[in-house]
Amino acid sequence: MKKADLVVLGKVVRSEGREGRLKIRLSEKGPTGFVGRTVYIRHGDDLQAYDVESLTVDRNATFLKLKGLDTLEAADALAGREILAAESDFRGLGEDRYYDFEIIGSRVRTRAGAEVGTVEAILSTGGPALLVVRRGGEDVYVPFAEAIVVEVDPASREVVIDPPDGLLDLNEI
Repeated sequence: MKKADLVVLGKVVRSEGREGRLKIRLSEKGPTGFVGRTVYIRHGDDLQAYDVESLTVDRNATFLKLKGLDTLEAADALAGREILAAESDFRGLGEDRYYDFEIIGSRVRTRAGAEVGTVEAILSTGGPALLVVRRGGEDVYVPFAEAIVVEVDPASREVVIDPPDGLLDLNEI
């Protein structure tokens, strides 16, 4: 599997217990929606596939057990590494809910059809998340609010916005 076909599930925080279980920090907030049986972890320039034995949540912490990873030492060796999975291994979240990876990289245009840029990242805030949209050489921050983001089409990798006057010019001097 190529890295281009994969999305980040999370990152190994540390080992947990002597049997090789991993404590992980998920890249998405809330339930993972991950239903796959294989994950990939980078080893140098290569990706190594691991079969998933279990993915569990216990007291707001997420734990991953991989088949063949059965010692504390083997688990410790993976600390700090990203865990990747195939995008197709995530179940849909339902109407008007999206994984970050479904939006990042999407083209952004206004309702009137004007090109704005490309979603580079999503920032979590105390309120609505912010879409970080790369516009030319600058970033524009667009609140991911229903009144502004009027359409998200993950299949065509497009986001349509209806920005209030001045929103797209906030970073200009």
